[in-house]
Amino acid sequence: MNPEIGAGVLRGDPGFPLPPAGGGDPGKLPARPGGQPAPRAARKTGLWVFMAVVLTLFMLFGVAYVMRMAYEDWRSLPPPPWQLWLSTALLAASGAAWELARLRAVRAEWLRARGATLAACLLALAFLASQLWAWQALVAMNYPVAANPSNSFFYLITALHGVHLLGGLLVGGGVAVRLAQGARGERVETSILLCARYWHFLFLLWLGVFGLLFYVTPDLVQAVCTSLGIPRS
Repeated sequence: MNPEIGAGVLRGDPGFPLPPAGGGDPGKLPARPGGQPAPRAARKTGLWVFMAVVLTLFMLFGVAYVMRMAYEDWRSLPPPPWQLWLSTALLAASGAAWELARLRAVRAEWLRARGATLAACLLALAFLASQLWAWQALVAMNYPVAANPSNSFFYLITALHGVHLLGGLLVGGGVAVRLAQGARGERVETSILLCARYWHFLFLLWLGVFGLLFYVTPDLVQAVCTSLGIPRS
């Protein structure tokens, strides 16, 4: 899934046609002559659709990860390095800052919304830096990308998650710049709301990725399959 599509949804670009909220008649969408921003409800619906597609993509990777465990050359990852726990805390803090920005925007406290938005973006940058630090730590522990399929899955899935966060960060940075330039009103408030919602989604997605990579083991999968009567080679 191209993160640029989600970025267009968050910004409300006219180049991303969106369905109406509530499944109504597409022909009743308000006209947008001259490239007017997408309606608020349509932007929300577009983000939900985008997140559903991203979730499906990660679920497919998860299924492939679990199926690959059945081969004899599979070696589980070590316990997560502490840098990944730091990443988790930073992403949670970034989402909390977006939520704070949303509450400030609803109350028209724009200066405080601007500060919270800036903090959210900086915490997201720190998350990406911490992820790169974790990669270095795993390489130093002799878990490079090509040493085992589990290693390859780790770097691929975490990189994919980072790319989707980076796409959101580009939009979030744009919102912070617009606030610094004095932008106010419903469109900015909607952008902050959508960024907050997207960050909560990315955090939950990260928790799922984290649990899958480090706590779903071949023995656990075997036990689940046995209990369900599913044969495994």
